Amino acid sequence: MSASLRGALAALALLSLGVTRVALAQDEDNSVASNVAGFSHIRADKVQFNINTGDFTIPDRFTASRQGSDITADHATGNSKQKVLHAEGHVIVHQTGSSATGAKPNAVTQRPSTLTCDRLDVDGIKKLYYATGNMHFTQEGGREATADSAVLDDTEHHLHMEGHVHVRQGDQTIDGDTLDYNTQSGQLDANGDVTITAPVETASPGPPGSPAPQRRKRGLL
Repeated sequence: MSASLRGALAALALLSLGVTRVALAQDEDNSVASNVAGFSHIRADKVQFNINTGDFTIPDRFTASRQGSDITADHATGNSKQKVLHAEGHVIVHQTGSSATGAKPNAVTQRPSTLTCDRLDVDGIKKLYYATGNMHFTQEGGREATADSAVLDDTEHHLHMEGHVHVRQGDQTIDGDTLDYNTQSGQLDANGDVTITAPVETASPGPPGSPAPQRRKRGLL
């Protein structure tokens, strides 16, 4: 595609989408779309885009990024006007932990995390990620969780999980039907058949030569 044709397509996109700014450029073998569906950039080998409706299709592996987070998946569809993205296949959502102001992670900001799933629906306006199918969430510090489905709120730093929820931190685990986790503060709220397991501290052995504790005979108090 020539530079003049690319420029013409970009100009038509701007005129057709009004306040939604979309630009397409060609960089070696990759197509790059900027300011699409709430993301600063979408990079893929191929992007099919309708400048009238705003519908787009990404048939192959791609990366969509904005400040603090990025998404990769096998393919996707979406709409730049509605700022929605529907991704499928080996979906990975990575959050760097940076705050909206670009501050480095610390005790009160979100720790870096990774969410994987089979399908992801993104609301680019509200910054909501709807994950379904083999949802797996990991966060710096040894925290991880699995569930049938989850909703990640990037604005409120909130992860809502449903269906066979299992959370692990070190040797401690929490299982339940639903669980809400604040990815910033670490607060957990579990509901529905909740089970908490933690290692039991065992007594240290006595000094050498100390008598072994007597075993209580069965049937006696």
